[in-house]
Amino acid sequence: MSNSQSISDEQLALIHANKQNALKRLRSQQNNQLNGSIPVSTHTRSGELAPSSALPAHTRKKKALDLTYCEFNLGTLKDTKGGFLPEPPVPSADNELMGGSSKSNTLNETPTSIYDHQIHPDPKENPQCSKCKSIDIDYNYEKHFKELVCRKCRDAYPDEYSLLTKTECREDYLLTESELRDSEKLPNWIKANPHKSTYSNMLLYLRKQVEAFAWSKWGSPEALDAEFVRRDAAKQVQKDKKFKKKLAGK
Repeated sequence: MSNSQSISDEQLALIHANKQNALKRLRSQQNNQLNGSIPVSTHTRSGELAPSSALPAHTRKKKALDLTYCEFNLGTLKDTKGGFLPEPPVPSADNELMGGSSKSNTLNETPTSIYDHQIHPDPKENPQCSKCKSIDIDYNYEKHFKELVCRKCRDAYPDEYSLLTKTECREDYLLTESELRDSEKLPNWIKANPHKSTYSNMLLYLRKQVEAFAWSKWGSPEALDAEFVRRDAAKQVQKDKKFKKKLAGK
């Protein structure tokens, strides 16, 4: 055998030492399994640490079960028809001092139905729609606008019973802010802004009442159209004056 293929004494000693170390690790693992203690990590053949997840399933510790429960008073449970439990309202300090509910609760009114009101056995004694004499009255219209109209006629006659915003009343009918704020002249319905809760509340007006007030103010629809033309002409005159002043200044 040549010198390149022969094993030196140092190599034999290193092989023997590695063999003894491997036997020691094997015995320690067997002793740990017998004693019930599981090492956190073991050494791989390359000398690196192996994670505990690489160990067999029967050698890993079992996690304790989480036995925490959520207590709930079933006596106050309400069926929301939505599969969730509503949180009880938390009264604020201001509401407790004032002895009333918050402003948002008064604005966000739920639509009422005819079954929320008492119905007289005699149909003639019940409020009836001014169009079709139905007793299925929209009580929001009766409450805010003093108008007796059923839901069917409300949707069938949008020229009379559609709702207008304050901006539409001001731009389309040339009504002033003070007139729109006067609830005796123009009844309104205050609702929370649907776009964002931090925005100002909406003032809704009934088209039928707005047009009646506008015709009494301007005289007729034709007079309102003439007022539009006059204001447009006045705006054009002002623009011409400003343009001439700029030319003269140059």
